[in-house]
Amino acid sequence: MVLICGDPYEAVTAFLCSRLTMLKIDHRVLDLGTFPESYSLEGPGNSGWLNGSITGADWQVEFGELTGVYFRNVVDVPLDGSVGKGEQSQTVDRPYPLTNLRISAVLNGLPCRVVNRPASMYSNRSKPYQALIIRQFGFKIPRTVITNDPEPARSFYYECGGKVIFKSISGLRSTVRRLREEDLGSLKFPENSPTQFQEYLQGENIRVHVVGERLFAVRIRCDAVDYRYAGQEGYARIMVPQKLPEEVENKCIRLTKEFGLAMAGIDLKETPTGEYYCLEVNTSPAFPFYESPTRPVVADALAQFLAQTDG
Repeated sequence: MVLICGDPYEAVTAFLCSRLTMLKIDHRVLDLGTFPESYSLEGPGNSGWLNGSITGADWQVEFGELTGVYFRNVVDVPLDGSVGKGEQSQTVDRPYPLTNLRISAVLNGLPCRVVNRPASMYSNRSKPYQALIIRQFGFKIPRTVITNDPEPARSFYYECGGKVIFKSISGLRSTVRRLREEDLGSLKFPENSPTQFQEYLQGENIRVHVVGERLFAVRIRCDAVDYRYAGQEGYARIMVPQKLPEEVENKCIRLTKEFGLAMAGIDLKETPTGEYYCLEVNTSPAFPFYESPTRPVVADALAQFLAQTDG
């Protein structure tokens, strides 16, 4: 039995549920937005985790029945502030205090597979912290300056020959943009909101999804700075499956385990000289964006992993 914890109408969660249904994998959905009002959570008791249970309106699941749990506590918030499910909506990760503490405790303690445990997902809330761990695994990271002072930002811009992008340092999704010379005279920062500036690297983006011991890579061919929003800027985007060097694949799997994750979405960039840079490790990746509608390999691998039917 697989348990889905999230918003049943959120795009990624709904897509996974559709694949579980297609694969005839028995599952139940716990809507985090209506917990605890619509559910009953019992245990675990003194005799251990296997004796607890979760009860919904028309179902009950014993902890011991669970082979896997998928946890995704996000909401879709488009740029215009309306509710939406499309490619160009921003995905905002709710702070964990908004997740019921009992649910968090259960997901952190269950002996079955959990994708991903709340305690393992904090790393993505600080990109600088992630970068320190990423570098330990042999990946290169772009030259970076984090500041809320315009002068270091201007100096960094010229040090990099004008090839600089900027983005948020938190786990909230932000559009990656190029810093232009005409922007330098008007740089202003809130006192408590530093911005991350990075050297803009030539090359192609690669998204890697790790599910357990399995790895799926997609190369993104696109001239936009942020390929996710290529359509808004009039750029074409082509995504093709990619076989990575074994050394790079092993680094991705080891990095996922280091963060305590069962699944990760890892953003790489390969330069024209064949060097691989790691930009970020997503702890709740929006994998359907990278899937073929006719062959959703990541979703099916995740479904099988949660059902423990993967070979």
